[in-house]
Amino acid sequence: MDLFTYTGIDYVLCIDYFSKYPEIASLSHLGSFATIERLKSFFSPYGIPDIVVSDNGLLFSSYKFQEFADQWEFEHITSSSRYPQSNGQAERFVQTVKNCLKKADDIYLALLDY
Repeated sequence: MDLFTYTGIDYVLCIDYFSKYPEIASLSHLGSFATIERLKSFFSPYGIPDIVVSDNGLLFSSYKFQEFADQWEFEHITSSSRYPQSNGQAERFVQTVKNCLKKADDIYLALLDY
């Protein structure tokens, strides 16, 4: 998973490494609570993943996020700040989503076409 900003709006992006299926949602504000709530809405229909990989940003390394990982029983792995390629799938898909956002008015229809 990764966070990104496009035209002043913050988004959270999750990619299933097996199917390459993306989930994306805008965030009302960039904070642990809003991000965790969005992740819960991603996990609920599909099930809780065994492993979640993210960068080592402040939001993902916070106590609140670790508490969420413990309560929902998934392993949270962070990529090294010196080697961001280890979260390359999400990093690459951020570029794909940004390109979709540039070309489409509705990101969800663009992702459906993708």
